[in-house]
Amino acid sequence: MKKIALVFTALLALSASVKAEKIKLIIDAAHGGNDAGARAVTGEKESDLCLQFANALKDEATKKNIDVVMIRTADDYKTLNERNTFKPEAGVKSLYISFHMNSENTKTARGAVIQYNGKAKDAAASRLIAEKLQSSFNRLNDMGTQIDENCKAMVIKNSEIPAILIEPGYMSNEHDLRRIKDKGIQQEMAMLIIKDIVE
Repeated sequence: MKKIALVFTALLALSASVKAEKIKLIIDAAHGGNDAGARAVTGEKESDLCLQFANALKDEATKKNIDVVMIRTADDYKTLNERNTFKPEAGVKSLYISFHMNSENTKTARGAVIQYNGKAKDAAASRLIAEKLQSSFNRLNDMGTQIDENCKAMVIKNSEIPAILIEPGYMSNEHDLRRIKDKGIQQEMAMLIIKDIVE
């Protein structure tokens, strides 16, 4: 009976820890409204592409019953204070993801980039998810995925919860632009992000 009681207690503790591992995903689509961000030579706005990736991630997160907070859901502008004032919550595994698109004067730069700030609060957790995503994204990106630990974006640098900035590709590169406009690629990247968050 004593052994049974111990096993039962252990199972209750495990159940409690599983319930406590609630996941909250805050999704930020950069720019918006009068701030279109970069523009492709074919006319696409960075703000629109960011929102497409944000929506794809929201859809995949919802399938896994993850709590989702969308910073914007339309083509409107949010201030820095509106974008990331989130605090750590007891029993909640929170992650802030900001989508941007890369662009350079040269048309040869390619590939995805994942940024975090190595001096921010919970930088270790941000680095861990960035490294997991790097491995996953390499399946989608034949140029490989870079990690930058010196992100200067205020929503990442000043974040009080783990935070990363994802640039799926370069709008200035024809090959990358074709891929980041692809709804299938957007969904597949979203699925990989959710898989790495949950596991």
